[in-house]
Amino acid sequence: MTISKKIYTKAFWTSIIILSAYYLYRAILFRFYKEGIGQTFWDKQFFYIFHLLTAVLPLMLGPLQFWNWFRNRYTKWHRLLGKIYIIGSLLGGISAFVLGVLQPYEGSIVPVVILSLLWLFMTIAAWITIRNKNIKAHRLFMIRSYTLALSFVWLRILSDLVYKQNLLFFIKSEEIKDATYEWMSWVLPILIVELVISWIPLMKYKKHIR
Repeated sequence: MTISKKIYTKAFWTSIIILSAYYLYRAILFRFYKEGIGQTFWDKQFFYIFHLLTAVLPLMLGPLQFWNWFRNRYTKWHRLLGKIYIIGSLLGGISAFVLGVLQPYEGSIVPVVILSLLWLFMTIAAWITIRNKNIKAHRLFMIRSYTLALSFVWLRILSDLVYKQNLLFFIKSEEIKDATYEWMSWVLPILIVELVISWIPLMKYKKHIR
């Protein structure tokens, strides 16, 4: 790896960690202190707390699992933390699905439900491929899974851009505006990831005919 690539990689992961910590802090303040989590324990309180406790695991473990030095030097720890990541993602995905179904805003139900199902699929695919010892496919599915795990970060970045920088100024309805950036929060990142890890490499690939 070249020096410039190392610098870009460190800058990227540092940004991810800082943004994740900042928006996780803001999300906790908003959900538990401002908007609230429901009147009773089973009125979404359980699922909000359960989702937070489970989804935060893959959020924190992602940078460590993608760190080549750690993965190559501490293989057993990488495998153990990988199992924890998968369990956290599966439980986080299931609770996200439930919260999506119980979502009071109609325009937010479909994007949240589809996001949760995709997150579950990518995580299960990552687990199946590593069990089949297909390391390359496992890595690609893990990238997709972690991209979807970070959707709450992208969601809050877009929320700031929409309401503080007037990003979607051409949409007058707040309900449609909210639904639009909720779709954008995971559709745009996963499309960018697919472009980088799949579409561009495929376009560059040349088959040599003997």
